Amino acid sequence: MSIFWILLLALVQGLTEFFPVSSSAHLTILGALAGIKEEDVLVFFLVLHAGTFLATIVFFGKDLWALFLGLVRLDRPSWRYAGLIVLTTIPTGLIGLTAKPYVQKAETMPALAGSVLFFTAVYLWCTKYLPAGTKADCDITWLDALLIGLAQGVAVLPGISRSGATISSGLARGLKREAAFRYSFLASLPAIGGAFLLEARHAFTAANPEMWDDVMGAAVSFGAGLFALWLWRRTVVKHGPHVFAFWCLATACLGIGVALFLNR
Repeated sequence: MSIFWILLLALVQGLTEFFPVSSSAHLTILGALAGIKEEDVLVFFLVLHAGTFLATIVFFGKDLWALFLGLVRLDRPSWRYAGLIVLTTIPTGLIGLTAKPYVQKAETMPALAGSVLFFTAVYLWCTKYLPAGTKADCDITWLDALLIGLAQGVAVLPGISRSGATISSGLARGLKREAAFRYSFLASLPAIGGAFLLEARHAFTAANPEMWDDVMGAAVSFGAGLFALWLWRRTVVKHGPHVFAFWCLATACLGIGVALFLNR
């Protein structure tokens, strides 16, 4: 793969991983244009996700440190919050492991990604009509956590935004925008980190001839991800996720157009 495509895909991953526009759909569409082979898709896209995973840890460093100190001090609210994250991770992991063979195939199908993006655009737009949430971090229930975990699990399909699905689900359950934003990303860390560890052996080994390309891609997605998180927090708290519905619609049309052009 050329340097141009490595940098472009990494930049797109960093920006779209956090915006509710489905990074997997963007990577699927651009990957088809770049001609990435199906057997190379999983590893390269995985390392790009590793970059944005690290960006999440850095951006929410204070929250994670406060949670860690609370757990050490046996603080009840901290243990409860951590338990909610574990509950969210369970359905996400079950869906992800079950759907893994189909998802890898879907990541080379721009028509599917484009079609599913229409659904993402609809549910993002629907959040515009939700009443203002009243639940803070301490008010998140076990049912909230479970439903957010289901939404996160379904988002393994290219075209469904993970952050869009989880934040929208949180808003639908009555969470305040800031609480939904924070919980969405903190709850994503176990699932994304676990998926990376399962597949990392294929990427960072001497047998991988594209290892340095992967490292460069992860670094670019990390930097772009930090910027996207900063901008996304300001956007979702002030306006809500529905403002990205038109972006999803435009990308959906692009995906279907690419599929028709490439006969996929």
